Amino acid sequence: MRWALLLLALASAASSQDTCISSDDDPYVLFGTKTAYNFVNRQLSNRRPEDVPGCQPAAIWLLNRHGAHNPEADELSELERLNNYKDNVLNNYRTPGFRTNHNPQMCAADLALLSGWSFNILNRTFAGDLTSAGYMQTQDLGREWRRRYPSLFTTNNHDYLFKFANEKRFTDSFRAFTEGLFGAQAESIVMPRDNDEKLVRPYKFCPTWIKEVNDTSQNSQRNIFESKREFAEMVTNVSLRLGFNYDIDRDIIQRMYQMCRYNKAWDITKKSPWCGAFSREDLRRFEYAEDLETYTKYGYQSDLSPKLGCTQVKDFVNFFRNHVKEDAPVQPRVSVQFAETPLLLMLLTALGARHDNVPLTGDNYHTTAVQSRQWSNSIMDPFNANIAAVLYRCNPNGNFGFKDRYQILFLQNAQTMKIDNCRDGLCEWSHVISKFGDLADKCNLDFCNSAPRLNSFVSLSLTLVAFCFRYVM
Repeated sequence: MRWALLLLALASAASSQDTCISSDDDPYVLFGTKTAYNFVNRQLSNRRPEDVPGCQPAAIWLLNRHGAHNPEADELSELERLNNYKDNVLNNYRTPGFRTNHNPQMCAADLALLSGWSFNILNRTFAGDLTSAGYMQTQDLGREWRRRYPSLFTTNNHDYLFKFANEKRFTDSFRAFTEGLFGAQAESIVMPRDNDEKLVRPYKFCPTWIKEVNDTSQNSQRNIFESKREFAEMVTNVSLRLGFNYDIDRDIIQRMYQMCRYNKAWDITKKSPWCGAFSREDLRRFEYAEDLETYTKYGYQSDLSPKLGCTQVKDFVNFFRNHVKEDAPVQPRVSVQFAETPLLLMLLTALGARHDNVPLTGDNYHTTAVQSRQWSNSIMDPFNANIAAVLYRCNPNGNFGFKDRYQILFLQNAQTMKIDNCRDGLCEWSHVISKFGDLADKCNLDFCNSAPRLNSFVSLSLTLVAFCFRYVM
């Protein structure tokens, strides 16, 4: 009864608002790297297999990002603090005179939704692990790939090679994916696997990238964007919507956004309580801020991205070369990797995919080019994002306009990927070799240790100069 009276009071207080996700039949659900896969590929199970007339699939190379996961260990305490902020928001709306003094406001339904929310800090042992939703979505993808390519995803374990880091998030992804492929048979089939850390996480072994790109990200375009007056006005509006007459800390607002998108990824059928703090345009701004960060770290802003992404190009080119050379079935026919956001985005950069003619910057958010940008984490890198290359062996007597016996179909999130001079993602093998063969053959990570050697040389030179100045001059 007390809760009913409280919600009735909140309803009367929140009579005017500019956002109400609870009554929105088409809420904004693009949350950058925390977007649920279903929102990007809504009709996944209804898609027909990619049939190439006159051709048969011969092999597939597949790179998968893991599914939705629990918050990272360093996020837990900050997210738990939102319990107190929730109480403060509800108290704000109970304050006499609030309705006449604050605008914008949250609607009653969103307040009721928020009142029922709580975050119980997890055992840190489970921080970062796949959620049940993330596990089941990965199972679904395994089932879907087998449905689309039954001749490749067989029950013969010699047809497979799995590669991933020896970490629980990826071992769970492997288990979920194979359960989707083989159902109850999964545990009885021993799959060949390779825990090649340097292949699936090359950036972690690259001091040059860490020093020149990752560690200098505080000076990225994201900070320029977030320094704009309109971003400050957004902070003010969010603070007002939550009932505060002062701007609350930006880090707290960022945590609210993080909780908003985590909740939505964990259960796509439910409204996400903290999303009621944000207008549709607020969510778009947060989305773009993250796009700027990944564009700087893993995308076209850095010339080191394709140098690291070439490791994946080398892997799939050499994988297919074996099949083309033999011109007959070769095992393994299925190569599957499980990885993280950086590797997928670095591979896209190496492929020249998702390239915008106008660079993304902190100053051009409102331009038409940016509003229709290709570099969008929500679209290209949701949870369970994937990049696939499928080798087709074609009938040389077919009349389908193919110059080569072999064709490669590139797919991103199970949809055809745009590759220059290819037809709807389908490329002649000779074109693939012409475009990526040199990159694959010359790919190495020697440059990764160049910065430390250079710094050591400079340091030694300065030491010698100082010595000469002191004792010779």
